[in-house]
Amino acid sequence: MKPFVLGITTIVVSYVLFLMSVLRFIPLWVAVPLLFISILFTVHLFNERKRFKGFS
Repeated sequence: MKPFVLGITTIVVSYVLFLMSVLRFIPLWVAVPLLFISILFTVHLFNERKRFKGFS
């Protein structure tokens, strides 16, 4: 549960940075990759938990 909370937190922070980039406070080329990477990281964490590790 803890990595999932970390993923949601990174998405919220990067979304705020994205909104600031839309308002032209920071460059857009900085905020968009951060948002993409944070979403990718969270989806990866969510999919990695239910992996079948085999019998025995």
